[in-house]
Amino acid sequence: MLRWVVGGVLTLAGLGASGCSTRAAARFSPGAVAAMSPAAEVVRPFDAMLLGRAYVAVHPGTDYLVGSGDSMLPLYRDNTVVVTRRVATRDLRAGMTAVYVGDLGRPVAHVLVRRTWDGWVAQGVGNDACDTVKVTGQNLVGVVVRAFEPSKSPLLALALEGVPRTAVASLP
Repeated sequence: MLRWVVGGVLTLAGLGASGCSTRAAARFSPGAVAAMSPAAEVVRPFDAMLLGRAYVAVHPGTDYLVGSGDSMLPLYRDNTVVVTRRVATRDLRAGMTAVYVGDLGRPVAHVLVRRTWDGWVAQGVGNDACDTVKVTGQNLVGVVVRAFEPSKSPLLALALEGVPRTAVASLP
């Protein structure tokens, strides 16, 4: 028992009690991210959502959502459809992209950087600092197992869908 306590104290001392280092950004390996987080498959604009739905329909325990923002660039662009799979927290690994409920009550998809005594530190690939909310069993939605990136904005595709090509004006 004493060995576990000493090991836990040493682990805490090495990781820092807050989980975020005093440096502005946490360090994580691009190789680990590439190995543990799937690259987005570029597809036609409306196929991204359809492919996400189709995957979920035949894979129990999965769900999908549409990403927003640029915190995961260059891995995932704005409007990328990500498919998540529920996993136990013991199965999480550094480099995985986890979706969890953030401090505003909305889902956040960021890369797991390191485990701490009270959860996982996560960070957007394009962010300079780690997230303030830890990924835990209570807020974990799942890990990204597939991603479908629309080749252009779905709103732009919808706007252009019914307009004949000759009627689309070009800007200087």
